[in-house]
Amino acid sequence: MRKFNIIFCLFIFSLSIGNLNAQQDFKGGILAGPVTTQISGDGLGGWDKFGFTAGGWVNMPISEKSGVMLSIKYINKGSRTKIDTINFQTFSFNLNYIDVPILYSYKFNLKKSNLMFTVGPYVGVLLNQKIISNFNEFPVGNPEFERFDIGAQAGIQWWLGQKFFVDLSGSSSVIPTRPAPLVVNKTSFYEKGNYNQTLQLMLGLAF
Repeated sequence: MRKFNIIFCLFIFSLSIGNLNAQQDFKGGILAGPVTTQISGDGLGGWDKFGFTAGGWVNMPISEKSGVMLSIKYINKGSRTKIDTINFQTFSFNLNYIDVPILYSYKFNLKKSNLMFTVGPYVGVLLNQKIISNFNEFPVGNPEFERFDIGAQAGIQWWLGQKFFVDLSGSSSVIPTRPAPLVVNKTSFYEKGNYNQTLQLMLGLAF
C-alpha cells in the first residue's frame, strides 16, 4: 500500500509539472535509472549495492544560462558486502527514501554545448529500512537509521536534443544518517556515524 501511495504521489507530481510547463516558461518532466550506493562508516566498503531511482523534475529559469532544478524521486540506498562465492554469505543494508534535491543548474556555452551542471542540497525521507543476511530479512538493530538524510548532490546533464537527457550525479550525506555503533577516534568525520553515498545514472524526459 505504501509503494502504491508513493507511485501515485510521483504521478501527480509529474502531472503538475506538465501543467506548469503549459502555463509558464518552465521545463519539467520525469527521470529514472540505476543507482549504485555505499554507506561510509559502516565497515562494509565498496560500491557493491545496486538499486533504482525514479521521479519527476522541474527547472525554473533564473537567466538564459541558469536555473533552479527541483525534483522528487524514489531512490534505493544502502550497502552490501561482496558476494562470497565459496560460502555464499551475504549481508546488506536496504534503505528506501524519497529524496528532494534543490539544485542550481548552469548550462555551458549556451549555443555550442548541450551540457548542464547541477549542484545543491537534498533532503531525504526514510520510508523503510532492513537488513538482508543470507537471503533472510531482519530489522536494523540499535542504532537504527535516522528518519531524514540531509546531504549534497552534484551532476552533469547531457541533453540529446530538446526532449531527452542523460544525467550522471553523485550524492553524499553531510549529517550522519545513523549513529556510529562504535567510535574509536572521536575526531574522525567518518566515525561520527554512517553517511549515504550514491552514484546515479538517469535518463530524463522533458514534457
